[in-house]
Amino acid sequence: MAREWFTIWFEDGGGRAAIHGRRELRQFAKRYDFDADEVISKGETFIIDKSVTGALDTVIGGVFKEVKDA
Repeated sequence: MAREWFTIWFEDGGGRAAIHGRRELRQFAKRYDFDADEVISKGETFIIDKSVTGALDTVIGGVFKEVKDA
């Protein structure tokens, strides 16, 4: 069984990082507060800055599932 790969990215120029498999994806989800299940089922999600109460949601990054050629 091939492992799934995901990519996390940041708007602030923090670059991208590869995520290897669902276990690591869930670890990143806890650290950066995003929905790992949404990435698995829909293929992507955004990371929202929730630090300012009442402000509009600000996208600070995201995560997407990599599509590898067989």
